[in-house]
Amino acid sequence: MQAKKDEAFAKAVEWQSLSPVQSWVLIWARDIEIARRPDLSARYTRAKNDLEHPDPAVAQEALRSLSTVLDEAMKTVRE
Repeated sequence: MQAKKDEAFAKAVEWQSLSPVQSWVLIWARDIEIARRPDLSARYTRAKNDLEHPDPAVAQEALRSLSTVLDEAMKTVRE
């Protein structure tokens, strides 16, 4: 996370814009939301673990679940 933060600040200086920092803050807040909620954290971990499952149907469902978790956390952050 520190490397992404540093990258965002470097881009902000280079681009003379705060948008890279704003984007990083949203991602950071989303990750904090997932970590602070046991239900989201468990779903996130389960989905990430199944992304490379040998059964394509399981991997596809994991991708959908991961997307749902990320969307749910981002929605909460933006409220």
